[in-house]
Amino acid sequence: MLVDTVTYEEVCMCSAALANFFIQKAKEEDIELSNLKLQKLMYIGYGWTLALTGRDLTDGEGFQAWKHGPVSPTVYHQLKRYGSGAIQEKAFEFDEELGLYYPNVNSPENIQVLTKVWDIYKSFSAWSLRCLTHEDGTPWKAVFDPTGMYTEIPVSLVDQFYTNEIKGMLGSA
Repeated sequence: MLVDTVTYEEVCMCSAALANFFIQKAKEEDIELSNLKLQKLMYIGYGWTLALTGRDLTDGEGFQAWKHGPVSPTVYHQLKRYGSGAIQEKAFEFDEELGLYYPNVNSPENIQVLTKVWDIYKSFSAWSLRCLTHEDGTPWKAVFDPTGMYTEIPVSLVDQFYTNEIKGMLGSA
């Protein structure tokens, strides 16, 4: 793990904040980001952060195994109005009336990991990222059931997979 001494508030996150990190990066670099590509980037960022820090950036929501790969249902449903087109605005803004707040990615460790994920995977197409999540041995492949979509992908499988992936990357460097 990278760190052990940060508070919960410093690493607290949810799926919407994870989505917003990548949406903001895409806007800054003028890269088109569809819901499919966003979902895969979120999942990979989630996996990397689990492997490197032991922290769940979705605050327990996690991801489900859908036909086209891992999906955060909350983010998917909010942004599905864009279809396969580019996402134009961030997910879930603060609503004072409802008291809903989705914190930013405010931990330096989270930003470091997610920025690395962005730098590595931003040039991949949505379909290429989909193919990565569908490979043999992936957590999605292990749990996906075409007759019973929406299976939760266990955090332990994601953590183990990305720990091995990162070790493999470092070993080949």
